[in-house]
Amino acid sequence: MDAIILAAGQGTRLGLDDLPKCLIQFENTSLIEYQIECLRESGIKNVFVVTGFESEKIRCKLGNQVNYIHNSEFATTNNIHSILKARDFMKSDFICIYGDLFFHKNILKKCVNSKNEMALMIEEDLRDETTKVKIEENKIILVNKNIDFKNADGNFIGMMKCSKYYKEDFFQAIEDLADDNSQAYYTIGIEKMIKDGKRVNFETTDGLPWTDIDTHEDLLFAKEVFARD
Repeated sequence: MDAIILAAGQGTRLGLDDLPKCLIQFENTSLIEYQIECLRESGIKNVFVVTGFESEKIRCKLGNQVNYIHNSEFATTNNIHSILKARDFMKSDFICIYGDLFFHKNILKKCVNSKNEMALMIEEDLRDETTKVKIEENKIILVNKNIDFKNADGNFIGMMKCSKYYKEDFFQAIEDLADDNSQAYYTIGIEKMIKDGKRVNFETTDGLPWTDIDTHEDLLFAKEVFARD
């Protein structure tokens, strides 16, 4: 199994003018180093980091412990283009993680161990400003930020597993949509797969802590959990 970390973004809301968000520090490590450590503990050795903003700083921090893919269009595109850059490198099952995602390591282990061909990690307690999911018959039928709060069944946390049997369908859906949706999240490709008849499943976080780090409050929460666990 391989892993993709989507780390092309800049933390503008955090005031990180010249630092990629994934290099936020947690005591003696950075967010992305924590993610990589969790991946290694879960048995994943082959990690691909998609860089963009200040990519050399990520390379300087991580050295040769990961593989690098660069999204040169990071300033004008969203993660739909970043994940598409990884297409030719994925040869087996893979995990994809948002580069600003802090998570309890057991959430990742559950994702890695999922028996589903495609599984999105979701939290069932709803939050504002997140990508939400709609579930019917124990499968995901919608995943986007426009789902009305009262109709949503959970939050997509920014972590997914895709099997080698689903990966071509996944990347083809992304490719079909990317040019006309450059500012979109890759979840629009998942919705296209669903419309085309593919089953998309989910695993839950079981109440374990996670946050995407967009604000100083998010960062404070992540640091508190990191120090505790």
